[in-house]
Amino acid sequence: GMEAVGAEVFTTATGADLPIPTSDDTANVGSIVGEAASHASGTTPTMGQKILRAYMYSSLTLKVSLQFLQDSAINVEAWLGARLGERLGRIQNTHFTTGDSINKPQGVMTISTQGRQAAVGNTTTIPFDDVYRLIHSVDVAYRNPRCRFMMHDNTIRDLRLAKDGQGRYLWPELGSVQIGQPLILAGYPVVVNNDVATMAASAKAISFGDHFAYKIRRVSAITIVRLGELFAENAQVGFLAFLRADGGLVDAGQGPVKHFANSAT
Repeated sequence: GMEAVGAEVFTTATGADLPIPTSDDTANVGSIVGEAASHASGTTPTMGQKILRAYMYSSLTLKVSLQFLQDSAINVEAWLGARLGERLGRIQNTHFTTGDSINKPQGVMTISTQGRQAAVGNTTTIPFDDVYRLIHSVDVAYRNPRCRFMMHDNTIRDLRLAKDGQGRYLWPELGSVQIGQPLILAGYPVVVNNDVATMAASAKAISFGDHFAYKIRRVSAITIVRLGELFAENAQVGFLAFLRADGGLVDAGQGPVKHFANSAT
């Protein structure tokens, strides 16, 4: 989900702390210089940095029998690699989405600014007006072609079921798109990420914005380990994979990504 929504992914050779500069220059503007006049004094943007670390992720051990390894007609290496990669992908996506930054990455839903909270009574619903309020809560400077919505599949389902007083669906684009085309909501693509919260009281149910501002740092390549003897007594072989990674939202205070929250009551 986080990669599909457009987060920037890059790989470094080592796992040393990686500072990424941040800045806030929104309060500063240029000026006109008169002929033969002294140039106006300069201003300095507010600078900071986001430190990306390298948390060690493990797939945990996947045990397979010797009979499976000997008798399987499938490509066992590809099958094992896919299973281990999926395990690493699931836990990383969870942390990149909702991580609390305590010995893990800080998720985009955790650090993003709230763009809109629904009015009282909408603990499990989203007024369609709030979709547009969320869009316009993101500064126009960030509303570029990379912008995406991201939400749980159940939230997409509930939006699809929303109707007006005449029984017409409020999301007409979904009914007219050709098979294979992405979901489009209010002109922006929609990405499914089931690590985003489903609708509930105060739940952060939708994110919107330029998710390229979220940086995913990985270190080197996946390391796969074969445990040939540890489970030999049971005629099994263990496999596990390790991958170091971290993620964080750059310039979070300027709101490149904002979220919608359901009402508390």
